[in-house]
Amino acid sequence: MKDILNTSYPLFESFKNKLKPKRSQAQMALSQVNVFSRLSWQEIKIVENAIHIRNYAPGEPVFKQGDPGSGMYIIMEGCVGIFLDIPQQAPKQLSKLGDGDFFGEIALLDASPRTAAATALENSTIIGFYRPDLMDILKTKPALGGKILLALSEVLAVRLRSTNGELVKVSRKLETALESGTNE
Repeated sequence: MKDILNTSYPLFESFKNKLKPKRSQAQMALSQVNVFSRLSWQEIKIVENAIHIRNYAPGEPVFKQGDPGSGMYIIMEGCVGIFLDIPQQAPKQLSKLGDGDFFGEIALLDASPRTAAATALENSTIIGFYRPDLMDILKTKPALGGKILLALSEVLAVRLRSTNGELVKVSRKLETALESGTNE
C-alpha cells in the first residue's frame, strides 16, 4: 500500500501541475514585503497591475536626496545603497539593501523631499509602487487600499520605534561623553 502512495503517475502529475497557480516573480516579491504580505493572491494581482518594474545599472540613481517623494521601491534582484549627501564630503552610505528589501515607503503618504539618495550598486531589477497607484487602489478597491495603509502604518511604527531607540542610545553616549569631559 505504501508503494502505491509514493508512486508517480505521469498523467496525474501533468494534471496536478496544471492546477498549480502560476505566480509571477513580481507577485512572489510583493508577497514577501510586509506592506503586502497579508494580502490574498487576488489582491496581490491587483497590486501587480499597478506596479512598475525597471532595471538599473550599477551607479544609476533610483532617486536623489531632495527629489520629491513619489513612492516605494522593492528590490526583486540586485543591490541598492542608501546614501546621505553631506556638504563638502563624500556621500555617507547608511545601508546596503538586497533582494526582497524595500525602501522609500514614506513617500506613499506624502511627497516631501527625499532625505537620502538610493543608488543601484549592481545590476538591479526594482519594483516601483507609487502614490498615485495607491490612490487609484483606494478609490477603486477601498478595502484593499485600507489593508495596504494599515500594513504600511505598522511598518512605519516599527521603524520609528527603532529610530527612537537609536536616538536614546546616542543621547546617552553624548551625555556620558559630556559628563566625563567636564569631570576632567
